[in-house]
Amino acid sequence: MDIDKPKTILILTAQFGAGHISAANAIKDYLIDADPSLNVIIQNFINASLPRLNKPMIKLYENNTKYTPGLYNYYYYLKKSFDSKHDIAHKLYTPKLAEYILETKPSLIVSTFPLAAACVYNFKVKYPDINIPTLTVITDVVDSLEWIYPQTDMYFVPSCEIKNRFVQKGISPNCIKATGVPINKKFYSDKKSNTPNKYNILMLGGGRGLFDVDESFMYWIDEYLNSYKDKISVTIVTGKNKKLYNYLTEKKPLSNIKVLGYVNDMHNLVKKYDLMITKPGGATLFEAIHSLTPVIVKVPKVGQEIENAKFIIDKGIGFIYTDENDLKNVFIKISSGDFNSILSFMKENMVNFKNAIEYDKASDYILKLINNKS
Repeated sequence: MDIDKPKTILILTAQFGAGHISAANAIKDYLIDADPSLNVIIQNFINASLPRLNKPMIKLYENNTKYTPGLYNYYYYLKKSFDSKHDIAHKLYTPKLAEYILETKPSLIVSTFPLAAACVYNFKVKYPDINIPTLTVITDVVDSLEWIYPQTDMYFVPSCEIKNRFVQKGISPNCIKATGVPINKKFYSDKKSNTPNKYNILMLGGGRGLFDVDESFMYWIDEYLNSYKDKISVTIVTGKNKKLYNYLTEKKPLSNIKVLGYVNDMHNLVKKYDLMITKPGGATLFEAIHSLTPVIVKVPKVGQEIENAKFIIDKGIGFIYTDENDLKNVFIKISSGDFNSILSFMKENMVNFKNAIEYDKASDYILKLINNKS
């Protein structure tokens, strides 16, 4: 290997939800901060293998999670305990992706999606003489075997509990690092500035602006705030959902709620709020944890989000509600002051959790992995 040539890091990801790409971007930022000479490439593993399948597979995923969550969960929980070596679905993508890896000649391959990790395993089996270290970044709080493949040099996992579960399943503790889900460092905050005796609440529907509450509930909040403006302020971020944005701002404008469309500075926004009403995606949860903003989440229907919701409860970093009546009661508790001790409890738990993981050592571990294999 030419020591003067910049090392190339290949990060393989996928577009099934925003969390996998978010983690890939965070890893790239960590590495460039640590060593600006690195050549870091983020690649959608499907685009590098069978690009025509990318859009149909994303559509299939979105339809399955939206319309047939029961079927999706059956397959998800089957893979959770199923030895990944026996799942042959990924072999469809491997031949062309292997060619791409050979052309790219990376010094390290990072996978932030389980099928990508599977393809990398196939590559290592086919080319045993090519010594490229591999890292898998698990982007939800799950211990599913779909992420686990022989010859993986290192895993970044969301929590110490997930590390313990993988050790129980036979993975060496030396190659598992509890780093949390990697996120943009701009979300990091050591302290929170709050408005005394007032709760600032942020409602998020993800990049696509798809919320777990009906529009009618947004108008219930708007009306409720007529009596409690001094206690609660609410901002709704509609993301790329222009139809909803226009409805809430022009067709039937809200009176007491601030409505934003797509935002580029979510890290600044989140830090200003006391609570987030959001979806339980892995990246979202860790953005909340690092910005010390507890979450309010509806009981999810999809496998990995169900596991993330369990994590919210177990760590005491948010509140899970079942329906809009539940959520109305949360607003009533907030306006009456009954939520004060709960919020303090959740923020303290977030601080304790951050102190228990090695989120600040991710780049050190990666650089060590590259240098040890050089």
